[in-house]
Amino acid sequence: MRWLTPIILIVVLLTAACGHDPGGKDKIAVIDWDKAFSAHPKQTVLKQGEAELQKLLRYREEQAEIAKTQIAGLTRLQQLKQNSKANFMDAGFQTQMYAAEAKERKKLLDAYDAAVKEADAALAEQEKELEDAYQLKILNLRLRLEAIKMRPAEREVVQNELNQVQSEREQQRQQILAAKNKIIGAKMEPLVAETQARLKQHAEQLQQEMQGDMSGVLSKDQSDLAKVPEALTKAMAAIDKQADKLQESNEKLRAGIRNDIESNVIKLAHERQYTIVFHSVKVNIKADDITDDVVKALQNMK
Repeated sequence: MRWLTPIILIVVLLTAACGHDPGGKDKIAVIDWDKAFSAHPKQTVLKQGEAELQKLLRYREEQAEIAKTQIAGLTRLQQLKQNSKANFMDAGFQTQMYAAEAKERKKLLDAYDAAVKEADAALAEQEKELEDAYQLKILNLRLRLEAIKMRPAEREVVQNELNQVQSEREQQRQQILAAKNKIIGAKMEPLVAETQARLKQHAEQLQQEMQGDMSGVLSKDQSDLAKVPEALTKAMAAIDKQADKLQESNEKLRAGIRNDIESNVIKLAHERQYTIVFHSVKVNIKADDITDDVVKALQNMK
């Protein structure tokens, strides 16, 4: 808890109990309250509790946003149904068509992978021959370039030759790649046509099925929409109850930490006959810093 500063934590110990300073001067001490608070053994538990509380509050916000989105979506859907049954039919149609298209895409992707493997297998020998034909040439040219004793002009000639050989190899690679694409295209074109035909047939079937009476669906959606706010209220109430418990637990921990610090400060004040102990106050007075002593006492409380 943030307190107003400067603050006097302990003021004027009983003279009868502690005696009286013959010199008439008060013995003053100061404690860094934040440091002592952070050093308390229960600080880890408190931080965990605060982290859990923040996590729960974030979860509550997320759930509230999700619920609002769901309510808004259901409301828009209900309005669409009330305004035009055709709009509702179109929404259902689009949803089911998306699912059908996803299945068809999966089939095409599997077929494409198979076609790629087939093309790779068909041209594997050509690729190997290409690599075998150029591998030794390129290796020899690179070895020549690595030679220590070579005139710049000679090195340039060798480098140009290497560039030429690599360019030729790349051109032949592109030719093999074009051949692969041709094989893949020949495999995929009829499959794509068949997929389009199936999707068209599925769309026509859906349109026929969705011409029926939609009143039952509309009634159910209206009932579901009416239940959402009530469910949301119950869910939020449960989360709030849990958050309140966490908050209460954290506050008890904070209070316990404060009490432990105050108890140890009071004990030191009695033992050393301090009349005033300041809470992290910065003033032009001479005061004993008892922070480390309090921290040590707190750590011994484990």
